[in-house]
Amino acid sequence: MSLVVGLAACGVSAGLFGSMFVPVRKYDAGDGFFAQWVMSTAILFVGFVMHAIKGFPAFYPLAMIGGACWTIGNACAIPIINRLGMAMGILIWNTANCLTGWASGRFGLFGTIARPPANEPLNYAGLLCVIVGGVIFSRLDSKPKNGGRKASLEMGDIPEKEALNDTPKEFDEDESAEMAKQDTTIAAGSKDRIFAFILSLISGVLYGVTFAPVNYMIDQGIGSKDGLDYVFSHYFGIFLTSTALFLGYCIYKRNDPWINPQIVLPGYVSGLFWGIAQSSFFVANDNLSQAVSFPIITMLPGCIASAWSILYFREITGHRNFIILAVAMTITLCGAAMVGLSKTLSF
Repeated sequence: MSLVVGLAACGVSAGLFGSMFVPVRKYDAGDGFFAQWVMSTAILFVGFVMHAIKGFPAFYPLAMIGGACWTIGNACAIPIINRLGMAMGILIWNTANCLTGWASGRFGLFGTIARPPANEPLNYAGLLCVIVGGVIFSRLDSKPKNGGRKASLEMGDIPEKEALNDTPKEFDEDESAEMAKQDTTIAAGSKDRIFAFILSLISGVLYGVTFAPVNYMIDQGIGSKDGLDYVFSHYFGIFLTSTALFLGYCIYKRNDPWINPQIVLPGYVSGLFWGIAQSSFFVANDNLSQAVSFPIITMLPGCIASAWSILYFREITGHRNFIILAVAMTITLCGAAMVGLSKTLSF
């Protein structure tokens, strides 16, 4: 029964994690700090509801550290997506997330107890497939479509007003200077993508350690054995850290932060998606162990985000990209299935 519950929780988490940025994708989130703060209020609401459902269990301050790690990693999410696209960003940081979380559960990192699966060869093979799928995903040629003017300018795009300027171009303009300018723009775009790729890896590692404090308390017997009892503490840490980051951002901007009122409702919906998905993640960890749940929940959202990018946002187009995506998704799904089976299947 625990296997069924665990896999069902994995399905809920993967679906919501893969869709969490869809509500905010069509709006200009600027630097992302305000959007994240709005998300954190929704996350705290979900945490309080779970806290009430569980009968108001004890508050665990240590669990807030995991929430803080997630928040710092997530602060980079919107800048990453603006540069790499939703599918590419999620796929890269989830690969790093997968490896970090899997290693933590498999080898007992950060003071936790190692929980090897019943079938280690199958688990390793499934993990390898997941990683290979992630590498193949990175070969996609994604064209991010930013929600607003500011995001577009950050990518080095030419503003629409300038592109459509009715003023005729002077014929005596130096064409070589124009070509040099274009080369500089392309180089800046490449540096942006490299920076976003590195930022994605850092974010993935921070995402991967988010459960470490909770697992430590469970393994050391200094807290509840039920992962859902830590949800409110974990989410409260997210809210406090998001608030601190947003206030720091306001100070840095001299009380002139980038705030788009249109992002409020979509940001709140995104936060609700994440809050429910993370609660399901706790359930999956309790029923499957991290060595099984992490590769499934961290990689399947990339497949779902890819579907959104193709069918809705049109960030991924072209025959070549579709073939790469089909191969990568097939390998990733097979790997996730192998990891899930490694929990109980032995030979």
